[in-house]
Formats: sequence, C-alpha cells, structure tokens
Amino acid sequence: MKPEFRLWIENEEGEQLIGEGILELLQEIEKTGSLNQASQQLNMSYRTAWGKVEKAEERLDLELVIRRAGGGSTGGTTLTDKGRKLIAKFSELKGAVGAEVENKFSEIFSDFKQN
Repeated sequence: MKPEFRLWIENEEGEQLIGEGILELLQEIEKTGSLNQASQQLNMSYRTAWGKVEKAEERLDLELVIRRAGGGSTGGTTLTDKGRKLIAKFSELKGAVGAEVENKFSEIFSDFKQN
C-alpha cells in the first residue's frame, strides 16, 4: 500500500499560496507558451486559469508570467524566471515531503501490509 497525497502551502489567513493545481498550470504554460492552450490542456476555462495565476501572483507578491497580447507569433504567455524557480522549488519540496510521507507511512502502518 502506497500513500497518495496532495501538497499545498497556505498563508496565515488560510489562503492557498501554491499547490499542485497552479504548479500544473504553470508547467503547461511553460510547455505551450500560452495561457489559453494551457487551460485547454487542463480542461479548465481561460477565465479560471487566468484567475488562478492572478491569485497566485497576488498572494505570493511575485510576477509568475509575462503576458504578450496579439496572438499568433507575437502573443502568448511565458513564465518569468521566478515562475520557473517556483516550479523547481515546489517540485523539490513535493519530492522530499513525498519520500518522507512514504517512509513514515510504511513505518507506522507496517502491520497493515498483506502477507
């Protein structure tokens, strides 16, 4: 039995600062170069995706994406260096926490293993 977990970080007011949802959205923006395409890939509306990015930027007080109007070859959305760093650091944290959760889960629930 392997534990499944989702990781997110909240501020003092209980508002989510960063979590797997915004992480996935930022990764998709990085891959596609477009908030619109990223939202389509994740089956969410453009408005929802835009709102998630704006909330994260506001709560973290960071610019995560650069928006260029125009569409085609002149428009699009790219990540800032801070946005890329946030992805890397959160992914690193998730990996470390995940490994610890698995270890502790195995240790604590070892008597539940099937023979």
